[in-house]
Amino acid sequence: MRLRLHRPMPGPTAVSAKDKNEWANFVVQEVVSFLGARKEEIYANYAAQSEGKLSRETIEEAGLMDFEIALTYLQDRSSGLGRGFLGMNLIR
Repeated sequence: MRLRLHRPMPGPTAVSAKDKNEWANFVVQEVVSFLGARKEEIYANYAAQSEGKLSRETIEEAGLMDFEIALTYLQDRSSGLGRGFLGMNLIR
């Protein structure tokens, strides 16, 4: 028989606004780089799964592969997502 001891969750760590902004900017850049490097894969997935079947040319010409990304840190435990959860919204 094994017993597991549960350690209490540590309390929130104070982080400066400067450090939060630096982290957020880094994460945004990572997401943008990730999406940019995978444009072909994103379109291939769309073509395989979608009923709309817009051509790659139409998507590019209409600027639909250009994104603005916003990050939101959800630190409210009442959301059910847990402290420190990082949520992202795609702004069209």
